Amino acid sequence: MTFEVLENSDPEIIRVFIVRHGQTDHNVQKILQGHLDTDLNDTGREQAQIVGSFFSKIPIDYYLSSDLVRCQQTLQPIMAHQKTDTVRYTSNLRERDMGKVQGMYLKDALETYGPEFRNLGEKESELCARVEKEWKGLVDQDYNNVIFCTHGGVITRFTRYLHETMGYSLNNKLTPGDLRVPFNTSITVVDVNKKTKEGVIQDFGNTLHLGGQYEVKEQMLR
Repeated sequence: MTFEVLENSDPEIIRVFIVRHGQTDHNVQKILQGHLDTDLNDTGREQAQIVGSFFSKIPIDYYLSSDLVRCQQTLQPIMAHQKTDTVRYTSNLRERDMGKVQGMYLKDALETYGPEFRNLGEKESELCARVEKEWKGLVDQDYNNVIFCTHGGVITRFTRYLHETMGYSLNNKLTPGDLRVPFNTSITVVDVNKKTKEGVIQDFGNTLHLGGQYEVKEQMLR
C-alpha cells in the first residue's frame, strides 16, 4: 500500500511536505557534503522540475528551507507553480556538519576514521535541537500545506526524533526501520494537529512522482 501525496483540506491540521533536495555531483561521487554549498547537477535540476510540477496540484501556503544552494535550487521550481512565495531560508535546516571529514570521499572517511566518522563533527543532539526550533515555529502557524526543504541526513534523523522523542505516530504502513536516508526530491508527509500538537508521519521518502519508488543504496552518505 502506498500513501497518495495529496493536499490537506482539514483546517485543524497542518500538513508538512518534507522534500529532500535534488541530486548533486557530490551525491554521485560519494563525497560527504555536510555544510558544503554544492549546486544541483543536471539530474538534480530535472528532479526539481518534476517535483515542482507535482506540487502544482497542491496549493502551498509557506516554504521553510535550508539556506544551502542545493535546497534553494530545488525549491525554486516548486514556487514557480504557486501563488505564494513566502519563504524562510535558514542555516538551522542545513545538513549535519561533518567536521574534518566534510568534503572527503566516503570510502576515505571510512578507511581513515572508521564507521564512527559521522560523530567527528556536529552531534546528533545539536542537529535535532536546531531543526526542532524551526519545526515548532512552523507548526505553531495557521497554515494548511507547507513545504519543508532540507537534506537527507536531516530528514532521517529528525523524523526518527519526531517519532522516538516527540511521540509522533507512524501511519500503519510504516515501521521505524523505514525511516532511512530518502532519495533526492523524495516527499515525506507529516500531519500535525494545530491544537493538540499531536503528529502523524503519514509517508516517508515517496518518489512516485519520479516514476517509481527509489531508495538510497549508500546510507552512510551525507
